[in-house]
Amino acid sequence: MTLSPPLPPRDGVHYRACNLCEAICGLRITVQGGQVTDVRGDPDDPLSRGHICPKGAALPDLHADPDRLKTPMRRDGDTWHPMSWDDALDLVARRLRGVQAAHGPDSVATFQGNPSVHNSGTLLTAGAFLKALGTRNRYSATSTDQLPHHYAAAEMFGHPLLLPIPDVDRTDFLLMLGANPLASNGSILTAPGMRERLRAIRDRGGRVVLLDPRRTESAAHVSEYHPIRPGSDALFLMALLHVILSEGLARPGRLADVTDGLEDLHDVAAPYTPEAVQAATGVPAATTRDLARAFARAP
Repeated sequence: MTLSPPLPPRDGVHYRACNLCEAICGLRITVQGGQVTDVRGDPDDPLSRGHICPKGAALPDLHADPDRLKTPMRRDGDTWHPMSWDDALDLVARRLRGVQAAHGPDSVATFQGNPSVHNSGTLLTAGAFLKALGTRNRYSATSTDQLPHHYAAAEMFGHPLLLPIPDVDRTDFLLMLGANPLASNGSILTAPGMRERLRAIRDRGGRVVLLDPRRTESAAHVSEYHPIRPGSDALFLMALLHVILSEGLARPGRLADVTDGLEDLHDVAAPYTPEAVQAATGVPAATTRDLARAFARAP
């Protein structure tokens, strides 16, 4: 397999879409002398409206990095040597088959970066490749930060991608745990322009609450910020459930007919009073009770 070298980009300003995450922000790329000299958010993009995150802003540095891989490399002792794509693919296939033949299919692990989901080549071929490997050890950006979302969606709604998305343009109470939409541009919500959307909630008399161990960029744009100890989100959520269920604030309504185990949830949440978890979460019990009641009563 022979790949032709890419043609150098024409000098000038080019408009592209970033594929590093789900936000797919519009980019304004400046090229001078055949080199990418600047990447900025495109203010005319109808969705991202000029937003750019640190990863997007760093694209020129990644593009020009002298250590950037442009061809397969093979290590020989302490040195690296370029090799052809055909030889590289054959070598990887032989080594994978050898390792799995000797130690079983799970002796191989895979890691997929988030941009691979937004690349047509990997999107079309990665599934077949992973199925052929047959390993259970699969890691990705998802396994790092959002697998609980997918697991809960699969258990509750039947598919890991049926993610419940808040209606930020109509809600009067938005509770965020560890979210930083000013940096992510509301990527998984498909709701860019979050600075304006958060302001709109507050302007119509709503309440925007952020809990995060770090006072992030988003903290300056919410109604209130509460620090929470790292790793204690589950305890805080159980305390919210305790208050909502013990005070009779749950309103399943028409969903009652398609809900199983709600009574069991009462028993599960019973020990997790706000007072019982406040030492672990760092969130005062009174704050937890107030947030639970406001969350339950919000229209």
